[in-house]
Amino acid sequence: MFKYTSKKTSNTSSLVRVLLYIVTVLNLVALAAFVFGLMAGKIPPSSNGYIPIFGLFFPLILFANVVFMVFWLIRKSWFTVIPVIILVFGANNFFDNFQLPFHTDSADNAQGVVKVLTYNVQQFRDGNKTSQPGIQSEILTFINNEKADIVCLQEYQTTGRQIYETLKHTRDELNTGIYYYESYFNPKYDLLSGMVIFSKYTAVDKGKLKIEGSRTFGIYTDLLINEDTVRVFNIHLASIKLGKEDLGFVSSPTNESQEQLKVKSLAIYQKLNKAFLLREKQVDLLKDMIVNTTYPILLCGDFNDTPSSWVYHQLQSHLNDSFVERGKGISITFAGPIPLLRIDYILHSGFKTTQYARHRFKRSDHFPVTASLKLTH
Repeated sequence: MFKYTSKKTSNTSSLVRVLLYIVTVLNLVALAAFVFGLMAGKIPPSSNGYIPIFGLFFPLILFANVVFMVFWLIRKSWFTVIPVIILVFGANNFFDNFQLPFHTDSADNAQGVVKVLTYNVQQFRDGNKTSQPGIQSEILTFINNEKADIVCLQEYQTTGRQIYETLKHTRDELNTGIYYYESYFNPKYDLLSGMVIFSKYTAVDKGKLKIEGSRTFGIYTDLLINEDTVRVFNIHLASIKLGKEDLGFVSSPTNESQEQLKVKSLAIYQKLNKAFLLREKQVDLLKDMIVNTTYPILLCGDFNDTPSSWVYHQLQSHLNDSFVERGKGISITFAGPIPLLRIDYILHSGFKTTQYARHRFKRSDHFPVTASLKLTH
């Protein structure tokens, strides 16, 4: 007896097979990208200029692979085994980017606990072309309400004839006893732009970090905390310097013609590679300072790179990450158009983290981060 199969059913089956083939190919591409992302923390940018890109976009790559894994699970396909094996293989990298919500916080005001805040304030512009007094006031009010003992700000900018008076006013408004500021470049007579550390503790030493031929990328100050000397670093590693047009292209590359796609992709790659190479040099200098520091360390700042990067893995080999110890979820700290990026950090040695928070306070292209830590010796 002949079995009748309608043309419509046959066409539907063919379409499903085609779609499954496309999904399989895309999944294999995502898995390859995931493997390259795992390699980003192991291979220095000077050895390979392409691998670091996968590290930068690793959170997105990770998300895509999880979606594919769920898809195959729903279909009860044997193909589920492949992404599961690879995701398990990259478990350490996974937990650098994502923490399950099982951490319990200790009391924030416990004896001997130091609260630290780091924030890239984007020159107090919040997307505007110039600094806005209203935005600066809102940011300083937020910081003051957090009652941090140590505040590390990047892209702190002030203008006018009395440029240093603004720093003193900020110190007094935050009720901190000391501040240490360094400009990225040589300051102009009416403009300061750089990094600053405000603290309620007594400072006994200070210094800055700079690679010849580039801007100052870090400052440090030694503070007396509970009769211990602690070295506090405020770091702002090299930016990729993507403009609004670049970010728009990264967010929606399909809007471009094939020729524009090539030209803009090459231009962005060159900016990425330049930043990766400079950050490698910067972290080499920073790592040498960390290794030769005999004090407990608090290292805060904007790394302009993800937890899958060479930069992060080099520092994590000597320091602990407050997010890994007490964070929850993803802790996205970049508020720009590229999603899922954690590029602002509080790392440490000689402490244990009792609380960690990424704050949904958006007056910059970054979100502020706080951590409470207690000396362990």
